[in-house]
Amino acid sequence: MSGEIGLYYEADSVIHRLDPRVKLAWFVLALAASIATQFDGSVGVFVFISLIVGIVLARLSLARLLITITYSVVFFIVTILVWASFYQNVGRPLFYIGFANLLVTDVGLLVGTGKFFLIVNPITAMLLFFSTVKPYDLVQTFDKLRLPYKAGFTLFLSLRLLPVTFKELKEIIDVQKSRGIEVDSPNPVKRIAYTTPVFVPLIIRIMSITWETAITLMVRGFGAGKRSYMKPLNWSRKDTIALVVLAAFYLSIIALKMVGFSTYTYVEGWR
Repeated sequence: MSGEIGLYYEADSVIHRLDPRVKLAWFVLALAASIATQFDGSVGVFVFISLIVGIVLARLSLARLLITITYSVVFFIVTILVWASFYQNVGRPLFYIGFANLLVTDVGLLVGTGKFFLIVNPITAMLLFFSTVKPYDLVQTFDKLRLPYKAGFTLFLSLRLLPVTFKELKEIIDVQKSRGIEVDSPNPVKRIAYTTPVFVPLIIRIMSITWETAITLMVRGFGAGKRSYMKPLNWSRKDTIALVVLAAFYLSIIALKMVGFSTYTYVEGWR
């Protein structure tokens, strides 16, 4: 039965079975490819497609996939409007947006989509990473890479406390409403004022949880010696194959972009 622990979504998929270090390398490679293609969305789109394929293969919840796509569409429109305005006089005109008084050129469209994927691709890759790596294994990943163990544990703890925070927030809102206290309003000014009876108790409660956690860790001797793991990570042949495939794909994108390849130029040559 699937469930969620922080951002982690439990499922039996080919992505979940990969070593966390492979998925961390996936994130780094996707980030590098997005940086290399930040001025050409016609190439950066392939990085985004590969990440969406990864989300599908990971069998994540439909809600996460829809949220990723929906917010991407909204952000895409905003990014195009912003960046296309800087390149109205550069390149070949494509179309005119009347309500924004904006002329979109091919250069503006390529740069706008490239900047869009520069931001969206790493976010999507990070979502895929945290959704398929158990918090317990995340700490091990830091340890295996010889990174500070406390840094990995802090990241794990912050992710684990996310659902606790949302639960506490919901309970505080319900309690304040039962007391007849206004906690929401369509008026943005009043909405800011109404956050006080919600966030003050929330901060106090989170500080209390943090203090209790710190005491518990101290009593258990956290950081006193080298940590051992009940289920240690094991690198297998499938992890090597996955890493080679991912590296070949993203490094090919980077190499092609460095030599001046552009899908847009290729398509234009056919026209």
